[in-house]
Amino acid sequence: MDKDSPDDTKIIDCPQCRIKNPIESDICYNCGAALHSLPGKKAGRSWQAIVIFILFAAGVLYFYYRSDSTGPLSSKSNLVPKDQAASPPATAELPEELSVVEAEPEGEAVVQQINIPTGLLRITDITGHLISEVTVPLVGGGWVALPTRLGIGGFSWSLQLSSGGRQDIEGGIINDLDQISLWRIREDQSLESPDLYPWSAGRPLTWLPLGSQEPPEPIEIGNIGREGNFFKGSLPDGIYDAGVFIQDGRVVGWTFGDLIEGAFLWTGEAGRNLKAEIRVDDYYRLTFANSREEEFVLALAMGDDRSNIDRLEAFARAFRFDSRLSAGQTPDYLKLEGVISQIRLLLTRAVQDGYGFQAASFFDADVLARANDVSLMSDVVILIAESFGLEEAVNLTENAREDIEPKTDSEKTQLNELHSGLYQNWLNSLLEDGDIQDGWRVYERGGRQLPGDPNIYLFGVKLALAEEDWTTAERLLAARDYPPDLRDLVRSLQSQISELKGQQGKIIIRFSPGTRQIPVTASINQATSHEFIVDTGASMVTIPFSTARDLGIVISVRNPRRKVYTAGGELYAPEVVLDSITLEGFTSYNVKALVMDLPNQPGLGLLGLNFLRRFRMDLNTDEGMLLLAPK
Repeated sequence: MDKDSPDDTKIIDCPQCRIKNPIESDICYNCGAALHSLPGKKAGRSWQAIVIFILFAAGVLYFYYRSDSTGPLSSKSNLVPKDQAASPPATAELPEELSVVEAEPEGEAVVQQINIPTGLLRITDITGHLISEVTVPLVGGGWVALPTRLGIGGFSWSLQLSSGGRQDIEGGIINDLDQISLWRIREDQSLESPDLYPWSAGRPLTWLPLGSQEPPEPIEIGNIGREGNFFKGSLPDGIYDAGVFIQDGRVVGWTFGDLIEGAFLWTGEAGRNLKAEIRVDDYYRLTFANSREEEFVLALAMGDDRSNIDRLEAFARAFRFDSRLSAGQTPDYLKLEGVISQIRLLLTRAVQDGYGFQAASFFDADVLARANDVSLMSDVVILIAESFGLEEAVNLTENAREDIEPKTDSEKTQLNELHSGLYQNWLNSLLEDGDIQDGWRVYERGGRQLPGDPNIYLFGVKLALAEEDWTTAERLLAARDYPPDLRDLVRSLQSQISELKGQQGKIIIRFSPGTRQIPVTASINQATSHEFIVDTGASMVTIPFSTARDLGIVISVRNPRRKVYTAGGELYAPEVVLDSITLEGFTSYNVKALVMDLPNQPGLGLLGLNFLRRFRMDLNTDEGMLLLAPK
């Protein structure tokens, strides 16, 4: 049968095998398939079923999402059980209103308003001095986060709210490893504020700077590592302000701007479950009370009604207490460098006020060792030397130095120079006083303390020269090498040694340069020591009448008389012959002398030319030296 035949309307194609069958047949005679089913209608019912299933599933999901205001948290990322999740608090009139934008699953954006109240946290020390003042956000009903170092030394903590109220901070949570600590208002007080929850690594994170009215911006934190109760991470470029991290409408961390770098994410319990672990007053007692730092605070708080010497004593007393803070924990205003500067200034003022002696007594070796500052030690030692003498200054230096630890090579050099300088001044003083015996004692002590110091070593040469022992001086000088800055001194000592060697076998008389009188002591008749003045203008030796009587010399009319012109006028003096005059080990015999009392100089005699001509004379008034070489 042709396809185009009119009878085609009386046949039906099998929907399964496509064989033609009479229209009145109910089943295909070839495959048995039903011929009169309605495939179009059947397909429509399947599509309707699929649509109904999709709508049902969407309804279930919608109900699930709307029943939990925190949004869909997967089992892998949600750190908070669903039965603990809380809806955001109702909007209240609080100082800061920050908008958080969260995306619903269908892609529509819903703006959720979050109110984050802020307050001005003020922390004062035991004297009422303000040590920290910082604006902080309140979360979890009354918790604030703070860089731990800002609260150290804080005796009183108060929070002035932007809304006008005031709250005292009662206690907090702090870990030895934490750079950040949490602090809370009184437990019986609660402020409407965003929940505090632990950070979840599996959820998107946004950041909002304090004071901003803009929606928070998405953020990614790098280099995350655990530190006590927090994770700390690095911030991307452009994040420099103080702010909070928000996750699912709840605060999970902080930034602190210039106060401390980095992102700090909370890892502890939710805010509603947190309890303060330590009270503020206990924290102060355990970390700051009865410490060197607390004593510094008390000394710094002394007003103008207290004298410089009182304040100086308070600072010195502070060093007798142990320090309880590490260098990193110590607030800037209590750091040792600043305190030492204050002490040095007070020392200067005390000396100017005439209290140098009293100020010096505050600083013994223990105080200086605990202060561990070379500059302060130098100031004190110099003051001790002026007030109590060089020996006391050296004793103090050597007792304190055992525990002083110079921080740099420069400080080590400064300490050595101070120590050496004290010995040099001490030895110079003894040489000037002619105390050669004590000089050798100090020289040996200095050599033991500073064995490699060439300046002290050369004092041995000077002491030997003072004793006119050129042999010892020459041996000591040749025993070692000297740095370039001592070459001039070494050449001077070499010259003195050569001069002393040339003076061997001569009488050396030293006197004050420029003076017209040269005093000497000589022995008459090897029995009586007598004070003379060397006088190249006098023709003869003279002795007083009292000396003649002591020597048993009898003066009679037989003694020749010689005319003498004196300041008191003309007179005739009897002449006698002395058995001998001994000067510096050289003896001259049968020396004629006149017996007379010199005007205004009773008891003195003159060594005149009749004695001096027995020697070759070399007089140097500029250097104050007379050399007499026996002929």
